[in-house]
Amino acid sequence: MKFRTEVALPPRFLELSLSSHVMCSGSCFAEHVGRLMRDAMPDGNVCVCPHGVLYNPASIAQELDALLRAPQDFRKDLAFRASDGLWRHWQWASNFAAADCEALTSRLLSHEAAARTAMQKSQLWVVTFSTDHAYVLRDSAERAVIANCHKEPGSRFEETILRTEQMLTQWTELLSRLFDQCPAMRVVFTLSPYRYAKHGFHESALSKARLLVLIDELCLRFPERTAYFPAFEIVTDELRDYRFYAADMLHPSEQAVDYVWERFRRWSFSPLLEEYRTDKEHILRDRSHRSLHPGSEADLAFRAAAEERERRFLEKWSKTEC
Repeated sequence: MKFRTEVALPPRFLELSLSSHVMCSGSCFAEHVGRLMRDAMPDGNVCVCPHGVLYNPASIAQELDALLRAPQDFRKDLAFRASDGLWRHWQWASNFAAADCEALTSRLLSHEAAARTAMQKSQLWVVTFSTDHAYVLRDSAERAVIANCHKEPGSRFEETILRTEQMLTQWTELLSRLFDQCPAMRVVFTLSPYRYAKHGFHESALSKARLLVLIDELCLRFPERTAYFPAFEIVTDELRDYRFYAADMLHPSEQAVDYVWERFRRWSFSPLLEEYRTDKEHILRDRSHRSLHPGSEADLAFRAAAEERERRFLEKWSKTEC
């Protein structure tokens, strides 16, 4: 007897190798999987959430649009001084802040330049949508969709549901530009399993459904360059148990994220890259080790063994062809 339904994965869309570069954008789910991917691949090969964690397709589109534009097109007019006295930007997550506008602009331009370079090298962009609910800045002439409310008063914003037709038009134009500028790029869409209780579970389900329609249509329009990876279905149907949710019963648990990550890498990693990941995992575990008794014989022996393991790791993989 079978006691669970295993979600079938789509045909292999691409194979990531040691030389592959990857971008990840979108919700906190993209951030979690992106960090796991960054740990698994060679240093510098994975760029995770360039503008920080973003949730709706319009905000993620703004991030991608900014990377496709010239640096001089940076939207300095969307920088503002927040209630806490720090300067932030409406198209970036709240962890990007500075004491003054010039310092913030300098930091964001530097970060964006690095992300733009990473984009030009990348063969894959993993995009995770989470909701089609967005917040519009009331006092902007263009009624700009913002990436984050930055704990500003709610009176400054208006919540809206993004129209699927508009998102489809926006993303079709954006992907066309992306593929023109980066001919080797492929895009894998995923949908966050996070459940939006604040919208009501019925509206949360409708929002996910509208995003699935958007993703499906984009994949039909770019069949050779895009694919959908069923992370949402793996959590909600294959795992399908509150054991795989965090204490709030809304976020996927660490175990659920690890399970989706395992399915994803088996779908996308070459055998050589998987071997590299396994070897690197041991090195990262050594580096994170914290001795209870620094300087003791046991600690010194562990450090010597860890240094030897890292030496062998570097020697092995510096000689390995991509």
